[in-house]
Order: sequence, then C-alpha cells, then structure tokens
Amino acid sequence: MNPGKGPVLRFRVQLLVVGFALALGAAHQAQAAPGRALYKLPDLRVGLGDDNQGDTIPGPTRPNGSIHPSPDTLKASNAGYNPAEPISGFAQLHSQGSGGVTTYGTFLLSPQVGEPVFDEAAHLSPKADETLAADAYSVRLTRYDTKVEITSAHYAAIYRLTYPTTDQAQVVLDVTRKVGGLVASEQADVQLFPEQGRIVGHVKAKGYWNPALIDIWFVAEFDQNPTAWGVFDKAERRDGALSGRTGSDERLGAWLTFKTTPTKPLLVKIAVSFVSAEMAKALLDREIPDWDFERVRRDTQAAWNDRLGQVRVEGMTESQQRRFYSALYHASTHPRDRSLDQPAARLGRPNWDEHYTLWDTYRTLFPLISVLRPSLYTANVNSLIHTFDKFGAADTAIIGGQNYHVGQGGDEVDNVLGEALLRGAEGVNWRDAWRVARFNAFERRRPRYLESGYFAVGDRSPEPNNQRAKSGSSTLGFALNDFYAAQVAAKAGQTDEAKILTERSANWRKIWNPDATSDGFSGFLMPRYADGKFQDIDPKLGWDGKVHNNVGYYEGTAWIYSYGVLHDLPGLVEAMGGRVRFNERLNHALDAGLIDITNEPSFATPWLFHAIGRADLSSRWAGEVVKHFTADAYPGDEDAGAMSSNFVFNSLGLFPKLGSDLYYLHGPRHGRTVIQLENGKTLEILAAKAGASRPYIASASFNGKPLAGPYVSQAQLLGGGVLSLSMSDQPGQWIYEGAVLTVRADQPSLVDGKTSTGWRAASGQSVTFSLKAPACIAAYSVSVGPDQADPSHWTLQAYDGRAWVSVDQQSNVVFDHRHATRTFPLAPGRYARLRWVLDGGSEASVSEVELIAGASCAAPTSGAPLL
Repeated sequence: MNPGKGPVLRFRVQLLVVGFALALGAAHQAQAAPGRALYKLPDLRVGLGDDNQGDTIPGPTRPNGSIHPSPDTLKASNAGYNPAEPISGFAQLHSQGSGGVTTYGTFLLSPQVGEPVFDEAAHLSPKADETLAADAYSVRLTRYDTKVEITSAHYAAIYRLTYPTTDQAQVVLDVTRKVGGLVASEQADVQLFPEQGRIVGHVKAKGYWNPALIDIWFVAEFDQNPTAWGVFDKAERRDGALSGRTGSDERLGAWLTFKTTPTKPLLVKIAVSFVSAEMAKALLDREIPDWDFERVRRDTQAAWNDRLGQVRVEGMTESQQRRFYSALYHASTHPRDRSLDQPAARLGRPNWDEHYTLWDTYRTLFPLISVLRPSLYTANVNSLIHTFDKFGAADTAIIGGQNYHVGQGGDEVDNVLGEALLRGAEGVNWRDAWRVARFNAFERRRPRYLESGYFAVGDRSPEPNNQRAKSGSSTLGFALNDFYAAQVAAKAGQTDEAKILTERSANWRKIWNPDATSDGFSGFLMPRYADGKFQDIDPKLGWDGKVHNNVGYYEGTAWIYSYGVLHDLPGLVEAMGGRVRFNERLNHALDAGLIDITNEPSFATPWLFHAIGRADLSSRWAGEVVKHFTADAYPGDEDAGAMSSNFVFNSLGLFPKLGSDLYYLHGPRHGRTVIQLENGKTLEILAAKAGASRPYIASASFNGKPLAGPYVSQAQLLGGGVLSLSMSDQPGQWIYEGAVLTVRADQPSLVDGKTSTGWRAASGQSVTFSLKAPACIAAYSVSVGPDQADPSHWTLQAYDGRAWVSVDQQSNVVFDHRHATRTFPLAPGRYARLRWVLDGGSEASVSEVELIAGASCAAPTSGAPLL
C-alpha cells in the first residue's frame, strides 16, 4: 500500500478521545492475568443452526462488541450461518438468536480466485479445517484454496487471507445484501481508493426486523496495492470504476484484485459505523492502527479472559464446563456497546444498541448483568434515557440505533428501569428515568387500558406488525409495567403517580376469569372484549409457531400467562385457590407440558413453588429446565442473551425473583463457584455434596449465618462473602415465614399436596401431624375437595409433653368454592405434634391441612413448651 499516491479521502470528523473514551478503551483491551486461558472454553459451535438450535454466531467479537464478523451461508439461520452449507462470504454485522425477519449480514466480504463473481449463489465454496473460538475464526475455502482468518476488536475487525499463488486473488465486497443473500437497500454508495488500498461504502438498509431505515457505513483497508478494481451494480460490471450509487432494491458492490503468494497473506481491516464514514475511519485508526493481526487477537483473548474470568466453577465435568462457558460467552455479546460510535455532540454518553428485545432480556440477562457488571446495567439505563431524549420515546427494541416498538407485551423499558432500581443500580438520575416511565405509563399505554384497565380483543397497537399485541398478554404486560413504573415514580418523589400506578398494577385482575376451566382447574387470565365479556377459548389454545396468530396471547396460552403475575404472587396464589390448589395446579401444568419452560413467558414459572413454601419443587423443576439445554444447542432462539443467561443462573443455583431485589435459591449441581465482583469483592458459592442425584438444599447459610429461607438478596451477593449450601437427595426443612412445613400425618392424604384426595370423618375423629423437629408455626390452612361435605367446626390441639392443649378453635367456617383453601393464624409457637379434631356433630370431608411456618417464636411466657 502506498498512501502517498492517488485520491485522498479527507475525514472531517475526529474521534474525541476524552476520559470517557479512554476508560472504554481500557475495558475493551483488558489484559489477561498470567496463566489464564478461559477464552478457550466457550465452544462457538453451541447453538449454531436454525431456531431449534439457538441461531448463534460462529465468528469472533469482543464482549458487547459493536462489530461481529462471521461466515455467512446462502441458506442460513437468522444469524446468517448454517454449518451444513457452503460459505458465501463473511459479513461484518450479525444478530444473535433472533427470530422472525432476518437482520444484518451486512457488508459481505468474499475472497475468490479467478474472475470475480458477484452472484452470491455462484461463488459458494465448500469448507475445510474450520476452527471456531472466542478470539478468532479460521477456515479454508476449498473452492479457492484460500485460508480465511478473522479476529475482532470492539468496532473493527482484521482478516488474514492466505491465497494460492495467483494474479487473480479477489476481494468482493457486497454493500447491499443481508442474511440469505437478499438485497436490503433503499440507497447505497461505494467509493474506491486503489492507491490507498481503501474502500468506503454506505447503505441505507431496509427490510430488517426493525422496519426503520438504518444507515450504516464501512471503511475497509488493505495492506497491499490492488492490480485491478471495479464496481458492480444491478447486473452490470464496471471495470476500473471508482464509485457507484444505487437506489431502492438495487445491488451494489466493489472488488479489488491482488497478486498473491501463500507466503504473504493479504490483510484486510474493516470498521463499521452507524454515524458516518469518517467515524468508521476514526474507529479503525484507533483500534487497529497497524497490521498486527496477532496483537488484535491477543487483546481479544485478554478481553474474554477478563469477562469470562469473573466466574470460576469447580466440580463440573469437562463437557459441563464447556457448556457453561459457552452460555456465559453468549450472554456477553448483547446488547452492543456503541458509546464511541456517536456524533461528536453525544460522545461521553453511553450508547447501547441491539436490544433484541427487552421483552426477552429483562427477565434474566439484565439481572445477570446486575450481578456481574452493575456498571453496564447503569450504562444501559442511562442509554435508554438518552434514547428517550433523542427520539421522544425509548422502545422495547433498539436495532441499528433506531427505535422499534414491537408490541410483544407492554412497554418493557419500564421493567428494565424498575429492575435496575430494585437491584440497587447506582449512577442513575431517577428523575430522568421517571420521565421515560411516565411517558410510557400515561401517554403510551393503550387508550382502553387507561380507560377500562385492560387491552381488549380487537384493540390495535399503532406500531407496525401490531398483530403481536393481544388482550391477555398486553393487559398483563401493562400491569407489570405499572408496577415497575410505580417504583421509579416513588424513587423520583412522585407519590401521587406512584399510588395510581400501584393501583393499576392490579389490572391483571380485570382479565382474570374465575369461571374459565381446564383440566379440572378454574381461574385463568382470559382475553376480554370491549363490552366486558370474556372470550370463550380453550386455555390450552395459543401459538402455532408459524405466524403471529396467537389467540389472546403472544407466544403463549392462558395456562402459560396465568402464571405471569410475578409482581403479585400472593394475589395469584389466592386467585388460584390457595397454596394447596396452587401446588397441585402448578405440578399438573408442568407434568402435562402445559408450560413452555424454555420460552420467555415461562422462564420464572418453575420457581413459583417458592411462593407456597415448596422450594424443593423449584429445585426439582430447575433440573428439568436445564435438561432442555443440550450439549450443542439451545431449546429455541437464543434471543440476544436471554436463553444463555437463563442457563447460567440455573447452573449457579439461583434465579432472579423479578419485581424484587431477591434471587430464588434452588442449588447448583456442581461444588464451587467463585465470582469476582466488579466492586473488587469476591462471592463464593459452596454446594457441599452437590450432584445430579442431590438436587435439594438441606440447609443454607451466608457468611456463616443461617438463611431464613431459600432466597438471597442483591445486596448480599454484591457485598461478597460465602453462600454455603448443603445439598441432599431429600428436601430440607426450610423454616421461614410463609413456608409450608413438611410433616407426617396418620392420614397421609391430608399432606400429599392434592385436593383430589382427602379424608372423610365423623364428628369427634381426629388426625395427628408430626414434625421431625420442633418448628415455629404461625398459621395453618384447611382445603376442601370436590364434594360438598365441607368442615365447619374444628379444634386444633398441640401436645405439650403431658396432654393435648387447644391452640385454635373454629366455628361456622364457610368455603365459598370447590377446592378452596382457608388460612387461620395462630399465636406463634414452637410445635412438634398437633392434632386436628373435627367438631360439629356431622360427617365432613377435608382434602388438605398445612402447617405454615413463622419467622421466629418467642419462648412461652407460662406453662411447659409445646413440643
């Protein structure tokens, strides 16, 4: 390359390397500690393929990197690649794990030998010697006997192309294509500077999943002088041309020809910008100022060592470790940090992109970020605020720097803001965050929801593709949004609005139909018409997996969405008939496959057993969830980190309790995890005797103090220390407020968790309950079954070591529906044996009796302890 000759492209914009930029640069080029090679552990073959595999990307990038170069195939998944197909080239931008309409596959670079070929289907090459790793990708294109190696910085990538001896080594750059070889351009232009070894191009992309027009620029530079060049547009080849421009749906690209030998590879470096060609050039010069491929690769290794090295696991098999770090890698690529790719006036502000979408990622990806990299959560929140200031709204999807309100549920930006607040995000101006949440809550919620409290069947969303908005899922989504917005309002000092939104968060009850039945269970979230009538549909009816013709729900059913009231679990348990019925119903739903535990609406459902004091069942079902993640695939679209972060949490033995600062504990299957927290502290998770055959937590402590229940808080995690869990093949007796205690009974059907079984007894008969050890009991519940012989009079007695003593007596109790549960408080005391005696003079039938733990019990003031 000879930069002293030929036309010169003058760049008018210089990248402002302020302190903010320097800090980001340091993060992008973190140095690995001696001996660390965790970048080798992720297997980028995991998730490759179609949407039944994960739609992941085989090419290299940096953590949350802007550019993501990767091989493309003509027949491809949404990520651009199918490992069974020949390679068509290497595009610079890709989206990970996305469904629906394809996005990116932009600026396809195709190494060829011979006359240049521009039709993508005509220059496909079989492959050999393919190597996928976090730091680099390499492959041999057998058609051209050419080795391609790629490594990536944050905004720029460098290619090393080893051709055979030839004077017709080609680099063909397609400016207008997207995944699948389609033309996706409203307008495009390209300029060649052969004597500088440079190509500059721009596309106003269209036809992506986000229907907005997206401007993207690139600058590519070569370390050798080309011997020939040209431009192709439409169906025309123009040898020697130095520029080209096309309009809507017209192809455009360029090529350079080189004379090569195998001993002197051709190096190509390329940067992409969503701002300008000048910005692309500035980013390229900043990140890859020279031609040192191995230096860029080492820096990428260091960046991944730094990110992956935050989490160290022990006690996993080699294959389990491979799977874990593959998921942690995939959970670290999105969203994409483009804070340096902004106009000069905005530099210094965080700019996070590729939220694909927040409906997917607020559930597990952002909670994982809140533990591992809280500063990135803060940056994303502030980026959403800046997006709001720029566009007048911040939407559930931000792709290519452009808003897209998708309508999958509600306004999930509120959920991200609220979760950040609840999990203690620092560095956020909550009054500014309230401006975003207030706009969504009072101006963007749909008119009927604001007027009547629900989104009706047939209501439409104003955005494109508004068929996604459904009565059931949108009403629940808006109610959850209102809960989160209320938290932000309260933090911002807006008490009146906080009260209004808290009241509105109960709007899920507006679509709760207590008369809807399925499989013997009553009460479901059901679509509702504008006139107030419920839509009469089968609660099992939902998504067909092909088009968005869901009946009332986005990617779900009434069975699935009825467990989605995550901000009001006590209310949900009550609506479903109480603890016993909730337990029976949730077990049935999971056993019968009525819950899609690997799709976002059901991510949290297996952990809802915690809400009724059955953390052991959460542990059981957490184990079932992880079985759907095979050694080489995800159970569906990876969804920009949503699916992989789900797997990471499951593996660590905890799971976010949305709408709080808590995490459910279910226990890991390996012995030790050490997390190096961003604040410099260390969190250690010890799981004694852990293994697949010991899924239950027998006991737990944090920093040596026994936990009151199977939860741990955000503050505890970020404060560092040791979370110690003792794993067992039998459930432990968690003694915490609200837990249902495990007891033995001389009528076992009363403690089997089923309202379909029970005990019919005459007046005066009794049943005795025994605990393994004395426990603090603050209440008990009684459930009835399907028949009408409900108990109305009884006495609860406790054995004090000498005699049975009455601790509660009830008269004229009424159960208002079949399978109903009533709860009765006690003066908290410690008990080991209790007796429930039926009174009233007639036979009665009871299906379940539960003893409910209290937080603590004072010693009795008189008399002998009730043991």
